[in-house]
Amino acid sequence: MGGISGSIRYRLYNTLGVASGSASNTGIYEIGSNTGLYGVQLDLTTTFSGSILWSVNNNTTVYATEELRMDSRFNRHINGGRWKIDQTDKVMIFYQEDGTTELVRYALKDGSGALSISTVLERVKTSSA
Repeated sequence: MGGISGSIRYRLYNTLGVASGSASNTGIYEIGSNTGLYGVQLDLTTTFSGSILWSVNNNTTVYATEELRMDSRFNRHINGGRWKIDQTDKVMIFYQEDGTTELVRYALKDGSGALSISTVLERVKTSSA
């Protein structure tokens, strides 16, 4: 079923089966030439978990589902992105792979729970984007 990207639709569902938005074909592209494999780049929050339901217009027998776990995306950003320690606020800041979009901040603490950058034994999440 190659060459039909205009007929492919997708719709997102959370882990409870609740639909997020309506079915769409915006941004769908075919992977390769006449492969029948399709993709879409989605801008989802780092906390989204659920499924994407793929379907073809006017064909109720052709569909597929794919599980989306954004924690793997979060891990990719943590491992592949930039990080820095703010010495004034004593926090560690992680950025997405682009190196500029802040992902999460962690307070850095010593063994007694005081903020520290010299004897860090614990990090505590303070915020996330």
